[in-house]
Amino acid sequence: MQKQGILFILLLLICTGCSQKQSLNWISFNWEGDTISGRYIEKAFIYVPVKIENLPCDFTMQLDLGTDQTLFYGNSIEPYLEEFTSLADKYEIPMFNDITLQMGSVKFTGIDIGYYNNFGEKIPKDSLLSETPKHIGTIASDIFRGKVLVIDYKSGRFAVSDSLPAEYEDLPAEKFELKDGIMILPFHIDNKPCKLMFDTGSSPFRLITSKERALGISNSQITDSLSGPLWWGQEITFYGLEINKPIAFGGKVLKSAKVYYDKEGLWDGIYNSYNIWGITGNAYFFDNTVIIDYKNKLFRVK
Repeated sequence: MQKQGILFILLLLICTGCSQKQSLNWISFNWEGDTISGRYIEKAFIYVPVKIENLPCDFTMQLDLGTDQTLFYGNSIEPYLEEFTSLADKYEIPMFNDITLQMGSVKFTGIDIGYYNNFGEKIPKDSLLSETPKHIGTIASDIFRGKVLVIDYKSGRFAVSDSLPAEYEDLPAEKFELKDGIMILPFHIDNKPCKLMFDTGSSPFRLITSKERALGISNSQITDSLSGPLWWGQEITFYGLEINKPIAFGGKVLKSAKVYYDKEGLWDGIYNSYNIWGITGNAYFFDNTVIIDYKNKLFRVK
């Protein structure tokens, strides 16, 4: 083969590889900070800039995979229903039907969105069209059903694909369960297999569980507490304990951290209904990219 032919093939392979790696339409997100118990937490919530239908307004919605229904907050969306009849016409109790959400350059069409009554901040009528984005709701796991969701925490972006992108094919994968659209991951805690809900709405915590289980993997001394309207506006207090037992995922031992439990045991019903040990979220993966294959129920970490 002539030198020119070899060079052509090499260039073709390089271009093909580049096109595979650049095939994703990335959507930027913002880390929203919050002051909880007098302490500022820089990465408290994931807020995604969103356009709704053809409304000439900028919004944000929280990315929360710990819930399975995308929602508009009643208090926040109500004045827009009065202002824009085209959106109001799509509301039939208890859902908005066939909604288009645009995140970055990506449009998600035909979405049914719930209405969470008496929740969210009320937006004054004179600021409906101001340049400041209004926080309007929650993006849940239902939008990603049958898709592959890639969350690049370090770069503050995510992408959605119909199939696993080629650049992630060689990564080891952990099989997860889906219960009512909620992801359940297989961890090892104190060298025992344990199931954890993966909740991107729980950024301040690496690990949350019942008081009994928290005491079982710690030195039993409370070293931290966080209080506030942390559960859909409901006041709740969490106590933190230093973990002294190994926590592992995908065969790798994770960095030592705190385990939290809520003072009143309000979340115990969640653990029982999903038959899980507890909840984990973004904090273990702040320096990583996670690839969530909802189609094949496989979770990868890069």
